[in-house]
Amino acid sequence: MRQKKIVMIGALILAFNLLIMCGKKDDHKTGEIAKDEQAGDEGFVGTIKAKPINYDSMFAIIAPLVDAVKNNPENIELRKQLVAVSYDTTWETILSAGTGIPMEHAATESIAMKYAEKAAAADAYRWAIYIKKWKTEPAFPDIDKIEGEIQGKIVARQDLPDKRVSVLVEVQASKLP
Repeated sequence: MRQKKIVMIGALILAFNLLIMCGKKDDHKTGEIAKDEQAGDEGFVGTIKAKPINYDSMFAIIAPLVDAVKNNPENIELRKQLVAVSYDTTWETILSAGTGIPMEHAATESIAMKYAEKAAAADAYRWAIYIKKWKTEPAFPDIDKIEGEIQGKIVARQDLPDKRVSVLVEVQASKLP
């Protein structure tokens, strides 16, 4: 129990530092503006490119927060922390983590691990729906009562020591129910 608290405090400190380093993103779009060299001075054409995300660092912050909410689903403050770290309001994307267990009776270990990855992605997509809901309504009850079909992409994957698979997915908030 004490070790779990230490891990949680470490994750919160990491999340806080990441938020400070990234700055407040709600007020403006971040990224690079590229000038069209052929347009001349009067015909300035700019494009905004997103800065690359370090998915491994985000994974290290988001996965423990998801686990903390799983273990304490009624804690509104944990929900708010998860939303603050996972929901990018500038680009309207959500990063979410999930875990999956390998299929016991699969023909091969690679097939078992593929099923574990699919289960982890489904779990992460489910958490993405919660994160979107909790952004506007942190006290939303009934953690197991949300349904919906969503699409996103797996941006990071980890094989855990206990044979489980953990993934980080990125989803456009507009594609969530």
